[in-house]
Amino acid sequence: MKNIFKILAVTVLLISAASCQQFLTVTPVDSLVSDNYYTSAEALRANTASLYGRAWFNYFGRFMYQTGDMLSGDLYYTYEQEGHFYYNAVSAGNTYNNTGWVGLYRVISFANSIINDMPASAKANGVAEADINQALAEARFVRGTCYYLIAEYWGEAPIISNSTEMITSSDPKDILAYRNTQSNLYRFACEDLEYAASILPASDDAGRPTVWSAYGMLCKVYTTRAAYEKNDDYYATAKSYALKVIDESGLSMWPDYSTMFDVGANNCEESLFSIQCMVGNYGDGNTRNVEWSRSSRIADQTWGAGKGPTLSLQNLYSSNDLRRKWIFMTNGDYYSNLDKDEGGYTYNYVYRDPNDLSTVVEAADPILAHIKKYIIGKADDCDGEVGQNQDAGNNIYILRLTDVYMLYIEDCIASGSSTSDAKAIELMGKVLSRAGLENDYTSISFEDLITERRKEFAFEGINWLDVKRYYYRDSVAALQYLNDMKRDQIYALTYTTEYNNMTDADKSVYENKKSNYHLTWQTLSDSDDPDSRVDNIVFTSASMYLPIPTAVTTSDPLLSQDAVDYYAKTDDNK
Repeated sequence: MKNIFKILAVTVLLISAASCQQFLTVTPVDSLVSDNYYTSAEALRANTASLYGRAWFNYFGRFMYQTGDMLSGDLYYTYEQEGHFYYNAVSAGNTYNNTGWVGLYRVISFANSIINDMPASAKANGVAEADINQALAEARFVRGTCYYLIAEYWGEAPIISNSTEMITSSDPKDILAYRNTQSNLYRFACEDLEYAASILPASDDAGRPTVWSAYGMLCKVYTTRAAYEKNDDYYATAKSYALKVIDESGLSMWPDYSTMFDVGANNCEESLFSIQCMVGNYGDGNTRNVEWSRSSRIADQTWGAGKGPTLSLQNLYSSNDLRRKWIFMTNGDYYSNLDKDEGGYTYNYVYRDPNDLSTVVEAADPILAHIKKYIIGKADDCDGEVGQNQDAGNNIYILRLTDVYMLYIEDCIASGSSTSDAKAIELMGKVLSRAGLENDYTSISFEDLITERRKEFAFEGINWLDVKRYYYRDSVAALQYLNDMKRDQIYALTYTTEYNNMTDADKSVYENKKSNYHLTWQTLSDSDDPDSRVDNIVFTSASMYLPIPTAVTTSDPLLSQDAVDYYAKTDDNK
């Protein structure tokens, strides 16, 4: 990570928190501070650096994976309000739903402060127009990305283009906003990203977006917009943006999937846009090492014992898929880069203290596996790239080159059912080759693509976005896809009279044979009756959007009214 991102803790002080009653959580800098700060191109760069790290914390800390991985059916976890995402039971009062909403609008407010408050001050201080435009492009890239995400999670939501006008207005009505339509959000996001693409350079300091980042995000938004609005022209537009990245950028995939989520791959060629993480204060770093790690054997801080890959996800991977071991851990997997002081870490369903076999150190979870992706171990395992504040230094991908490759395939399928496009087949081959798999595709269906994307991007917080595009294309098939996952199906140890009479040593052997576990349903009692299910977790059309948080609609009652057209007073020929 470049040092420039390490100064964001200082520059971010220029933007302070506003009233918690508003979901616009950032107050623009006042004109005096602004005039004294935007004095040079270096000052602008320092300020825009704040767009890529801790500003995103309320989003990436938990909400990103709660929606992207739990709601999508990839990550098993059932505890309290976080478990509501897994059970398809997220309410308007859910704490994390509110945190995600506030988090994304917080990033938007950071971007808006740069877009609206910076140019006049910088120009007055003699900063070159090219440097001002560069800062604007970075801010609009980030803002456009946020509005795309908001559209996918909540559908209809307010477009706030100028936080300054709202917060500083003397009219109380000005701090309230109507929801805008989902199509409005897509259009606004595309306009921001298209502006960014017209300004951003082909290369920049590591971690900053480039023109290829903007083209890649445009591809993603237009692909989504095409599915939502049933518009083949948008698929063609998305495909053209994908081709710019694929054919003109000169970028290539990271060669080794096993190391792509470690610190050493930060800002690699495959990374088109990533949240910049570092060891520091709470909110500065990647939380996954703490949130997902199984036990203190592999992490200094840990509460991921109850989280793991769903059985539905596990069943997708073939035994020769090189990605599987680096996505999730299961019995017998060995990792030389974890627990190095003890010679590495071998995953067992149950691990007993070798000096006291009566003590279970690691118990079996209901899905007999735990997450590996983004887990980099203890501080001693990774040269201090893990801190004590739920912080690790490995970046979090928002958009990868491989994503653009697979979006190109989707754009070739367009509103059809499959594609035999030669380039699409070639790109799928690159993805599969890195996974150690043969490319047997001569034609790729949309269902094939969804499956391949699910395997490639598991635990990266984006698979729910794929499910949404599936839903826009074919709501019946997408709902069936979600409802076929058997989310409450789990493993339980088969207790026998022999087991109860075993020595601890024999129990240790018994507990680590999969044949001694049986499939059952998670139940409200100790019953293994297959009809006594916690919840068969049925998805309907109402499940496909999160409700706007109660805390937000309480402070802004206009959000409970029908959505309005943001572009009603403009030429709407786009």
